[in-house]
Amino acid sequence: MESVDAIIEELNRILVNQFEVDPGQITAGARLRDDLDLDSLDAADLLIAIEKRFRVRLDDQEVRKLTTVGEMHDYVRTVVAEAAAGKLNVAADNEQPPAS
Repeated sequence: MESVDAIIEELNRILVNQFEVDPGQITAGARLRDDLDLDSLDAADLLIAIEKRFRVRLDDQEVRKLTTVGEMHDYVRTVVAEAAAGKLNVAADNEQPPAS
């Protein structure tokens, strides 16, 4: 399992590299929409990027509730930890077809 710091760094890297967010703007209290200018399409792209990077599935409804970078960090850390503990399904590309 990745460390908490590694998860946060990777999430921040996604924001910088894929959405051209200024690293100085990324704080726990920064609002995804208002401060970082992420619109609904960006949010969908962010969800996909996170799922691919961490090989987890995120709950669309839970993701829509996230308003700040800190909330995003907390949610993704929780999902990654639960996936590592075997409590959640991993991303679809890890799924095996049923045996026949």
